Amino acid sequence: MKGTYKVEGIDEVSPVEPQYDSLGRYSSMNLIVISLQIVAWFFLLNTIDQHSLPLAVRVIAVFLFCMLMQGVFTMVHEFCHRNAHHNKQLNYLIGCLSSTLFGTSATFLRVQHWGHHRRNRTEAERAEFIHDDESKWGKIGRYYFAILGGIWFMCFLFPMITPFIPYSFAEKIARDKRFNTYSAAFEEFTRADWLRMRVEGGCLFVVWALVVFFGPWHGSTFLLAYGAFAFSWSTLQWVYHLHTPIHVVEGAYNLRAPWLIRALFLNFNYNLTHHRHPAMPWQELYRKSNQEETQPLWYRYLLVFRPPVVFPQDVSKLEKRYF
Repeated sequence: MKGTYKVEGIDEVSPVEPQYDSLGRYSSMNLIVISLQIVAWFFLLNTIDQHSLPLAVRVIAVFLFCMLMQGVFTMVHEFCHRNAHHNKQLNYLIGCLSSTLFGTSATFLRVQHWGHHRRNRTEAERAEFIHDDESKWGKIGRYYFAILGGIWFMCFLFPMITPFIPYSFAEKIARDKRFNTYSAAFEEFTRADWLRMRVEGGCLFVVWALVVFFGPWHGSTFLLAYGAFAFSWSTLQWVYHLHTPIHVVEGAYNLRAPWLIRALFLNFNYNLTHHRHPAMPWQELYRKSNQEETQPLWYRYLLVFRPPVVFPQDVSKLEKRYF
């Protein structure tokens, strides 16, 4: 398809995230949640580390670890929207705690995230489609690198090397912005953001070095737990958006999941509702969503593993279906 298809809904998303007075309505609950997540993180790593336990028990622990860490990401996400706590310093504390467990810089994800709301379903965020000016095999290679763990790996690695990278390098990364939303985000880093990310990246390196080398767990335990999480989180990053309408807001799905999964995800699977109401806290996403306006999470998850295809001539084929 020659030319650029018009993306709908761009005017519905502010270039800068609006400031809302009602943010942080569940501040105390979020402090409790992040505390419980830290405790569960320790417990599950201990379980995975016990080689004397039956294999089935350790496999279940790895699965629960991956699901728990999706919820840890939700807490980072709440920080990004300034919704984790009404107090600015405690909001940042929750962001730092959750992002450290996750394995990245809080500022790195914060700067990236509002850009995702603005770029959703633009050329930069159509990972499942090959456009005229893209290399077919290059796109396919990048796609599978991303979903098989590459997205998490880059979130983990990049902040830790930023202490050695000058701010001017952000402009060079952003040159690849047309078809790469992660590159596009580097246009939005201010010098203050970059400095804060460098400090957070240095702290992240120190904390993780201490945990890995002086913590009570085997190195193989971290490789297993975080390798599984890197795969699961990366595959879930695009599950809500692939093959949806070319609309910045409506290009997303709410996905049904069993109660335990939804609880561990902290309702993050209600992604369409979040895009419609970015300031809505995770506690309200499920009950304020239309449950008939969904697809099963397992179904959408399987679709992620299909290779990218040529962008369709007829975008009406991308209309959402609910079942």
